[in-house]
Amino acid sequence: DRVVIASHRSQTLTMATKAEQDVRRLARLKANCICPNCGTEKKFGFSAICIKFKTFVCNECKTSHQAISHRVKSLTMSSWTDAEVNSLKDHNGGGNDAARRTWLANAPAVGTGGRPASGMPVSVYKQFVINCYEHRRYYGEADAAAGPPAPAPAPAPVRSAPKKAAPPAAAARKKVAPPKPKPKP
Repeated sequence: DRVVIASHRSQTLTMATKAEQDVRRLARLKANCICPNCGTEKKFGFSAICIKFKTFVCNECKTSHQAISHRVKSLTMSSWTDAEVNSLKDHNGGGNDAARRTWLANAPAVGTGGRPASGMPVSVYKQFVINCYEHRRYYGEADAAAGPPAPAPAPAPVRSAPKKAAPPAAAARKKVAPPKPKPKP
């Protein structure tokens, strides 16, 4: 709930709720001031948050998420609940570092391999968002709260399957009749 701190006729000045203050604080964390998709940096954080993937994103990436119906909320123009804000915390799998460890674990460097960089056409951003989040092309199974992804384990040695026993002699002698020809019209 918002707290009214002053009111004069039709204008009402309100103070942000604790949840709204907390989400603004999260947006200003160093990790969340760098867009996880394109690497764009903003000193005081971004004003858009992709709810589905719990990321703080730049305007180009916001547009790309919205183009494929991912819900994006405004930092300043939306109301926030404590539950929404808590989900954005790193230990709950939220925030840009968590996205880098999971959704972007195997992504190419910014500006290469289809990953957008500042100044590229919006179509590059949109295609990257689709590849990354819809097709899970760069997804890694790292624990979202455990830090950087661990190196992939070495592949297990290939073992040959045991040979199957020969079929019984009776089954081997059984003959199958050829298919009957179709009658001509």
